[in-house]
Amino acid sequence: MSFFSFRRHAYGSFLCTARLRPLAIAICSIASSFDYAYAAEEAGSEAGLPTVEIRSKRSHYDPRPASVNTATRSDTETRDIPQTINSVAVEDVASYGGRTLADALSGIPGISNASDTRFDAFRIRGFSSVGDLFLDGIRDDAQYVRGLGNIERVEVLKGPAAVLYGRGSGGGVINRISKQPGHDVQNSVQVSAGSYGRLGASADVNQVLSDEWTMRVNAGRERADSFRSGVDSTRQYVAPSIKWDDQRTSWLLQTEYNEFERVPDRGMPAGRRANGSYYLPPAAPSTTYGALGRDDIKDTSTNIRSTLEHKFNNQWKIRNVLSVLALDSRFDNTFAGGLAGPGNSMVTRSRFLQDLKQRNLQAGLELEGKVMTGSVEHRLLFGSEYTDETRHPRLWRANATSVSLLTPNNAPDNGPTPTVFSNSVHKARGYALYAQDQIRLSPQWQILAGLRWDRFAADSLNQVNNSRAQRTTAAISPRLGVVWSPLRDHSFYASYSKNFIPSGGADTVGLDTGTTSNVNALDPQFSRQVEVGVKSDWFDKKISSTLAIFQLDLYNRRTQVASSPDLFVLTGLERNRGIELGVNGQLASNWFIRSGFSVQNARVLESGSCRTCGTNIQGKRSVGVSSANGSLFISYAPTQGFFAETGVVYEGARYVDINNSLDLPAYTRWDAKMGYRFRNAEVTFAVANLANKNYYVTSTGLSQIMPGSPRSGLLSAAYKF
Repeated sequence: MSFFSFRRHAYGSFLCTARLRPLAIAICSIASSFDYAYAAEEAGSEAGLPTVEIRSKRSHYDPRPASVNTATRSDTETRDIPQTINSVAVEDVASYGGRTLADALSGIPGISNASDTRFDAFRIRGFSSVGDLFLDGIRDDAQYVRGLGNIERVEVLKGPAAVLYGRGSGGGVINRISKQPGHDVQNSVQVSAGSYGRLGASADVNQVLSDEWTMRVNAGRERADSFRSGVDSTRQYVAPSIKWDDQRTSWLLQTEYNEFERVPDRGMPAGRRANGSYYLPPAAPSTTYGALGRDDIKDTSTNIRSTLEHKFNNQWKIRNVLSVLALDSRFDNTFAGGLAGPGNSMVTRSRFLQDLKQRNLQAGLELEGKVMTGSVEHRLLFGSEYTDETRHPRLWRANATSVSLLTPNNAPDNGPTPTVFSNSVHKARGYALYAQDQIRLSPQWQILAGLRWDRFAADSLNQVNNSRAQRTTAAISPRLGVVWSPLRDHSFYASYSKNFIPSGGADTVGLDTGTTSNVNALDPQFSRQVEVGVKSDWFDKKISSTLAIFQLDLYNRRTQVASSPDLFVLTGLERNRGIELGVNGQLASNWFIRSGFSVQNARVLESGSCRTCGTNIQGKRSVGVSSANGSLFISYAPTQGFFAETGVVYEGARYVDINNSLDLPAYTRWDAKMGYRFRNAEVTFAVANLANKNYYVTSTGLSQIMPGSPRSGLLSAAYKF
């Protein structure tokens, strides 16, 4: 009896009787033909692929992941991926007090932090990646600050990834991998206390209910003050999950609730001389410019994800993913707008209130299989995807009283009542079909090829003036890579990939309503990357390295016509060329290294006028992108007893604005930790910025420059059972 009969397998029947799109119907048809062969496959088939050799034995601690999922949507060794990919273990970040995605990505080569107080934002290889954030491979482009409490690791794929993930800036994708229930997961509880009134507690409890059923609950709460005057925060989360797995069919249901409330802090304004030039903020690093006692931001997010997978036999399986995200975010924020004029010591301010509601729905269906054509091995992936996003930000604005640059008055003012600034409902729907083939021609040669078709429709309604904008875009995105392994421990690779950025689908979904310009009618912007490199194992596979050279272009870049500010043309070109090196692994018995360094040159090569800067920006350095950055950490990590780690994070100079008016100086931050590990317990003391260096971590403009934290310590204790 077929897998798709009601009597035997209700899920299969649902898939094939529901109103599915053509690819889904094709998948179901293919799938049903494989069901009859399953019993024979379980008894042992000689048609399968050759056994894959395990290339290295992993220690209890190893900064290298055995495999990654983000690059191909299947567990693939990093050496077989013709692109650069970084993997960050959250436990390495959390031990220093890192609790946000920005903390996890600090020091990762080629990544720049562009976050502000409201939401996560990053630049990967020079390009904005606000909309290129994912959770377990599912798009997570809402505007909020993400925590790490329920995250196992963070994977970063460098360069365009549209074949698997659709629209995006092309710098890369950031994928958070969540914790899942299992049969070998250890329970733990942890408490921590640190500088600036930091207190936290968390629990990670896994339970094996039967041979098929497992469940896991992660929960935690933390509050902290800040070195910034009047700034504090409280975060709490709970993430239950349950899994059923009978070795042939598995179902994973995950839910996650996050609540993050804090006093908003957008940083400090730069000083400005009488001649109009800018200089670094002259006020003390603790100085804030908000309205203390009134300013507040609260993000509340709920995420539900279902993953259902069925194996037809040893070669073929089908996977269905369904995700729902609900975000409610509100803020009341008074912030600096800049100096009143050149040489002026008064700072103008504005007050904004926002009530944001966002709802995301994503559904995906994938068929994955392995076949042989003669002596050539194929690992095939066929997929379809549907997304439905609704974003409704309501914004109110009022002028606030000006304050002194050096000694601002933070008391809430009695200024005018905020009035409606904007109120628009943005909706977007996306449809996609994609295919990928991982081809092993021989032990020395592999090819990765993929193609995707996307249709993206955006619809925005301005509820203030009842104006509306609509735009539908279709695009095809290719991916091609080759891996050559002439020697056992060295693999050379080259790859080409392409992305698209449709109107209404860049950082956040939404079109420009009520505009007289042609911006909504423009064709997509595109990005393309060419990358060549070598991935190697050294010293009997104890050390792994990746050396990559890349060129990443953003072309069809929107450019204003100098004689008509309302007219845009697609003639701009922004380019980043760079070299990246990563070295990770085991140096000696119980000694480990994790490191990476990138040198890059990101510039605007072709551009017209700029409405926000008033000048031609051709030849300017890209905003917020340093010419070099990276990190180096050395760890001593025995199974039990004393352990320690020390390392540095380096960030080169970065320009604050597109006019290159002011650059934030380069800095090197020194971190260290030590502790003692018992059989079932662990105590850790970590210090960040051990040298107490003054530096600036990020900026979102000349009036919003964020200083880095002074020296801070964190004492944590964990018990495992």
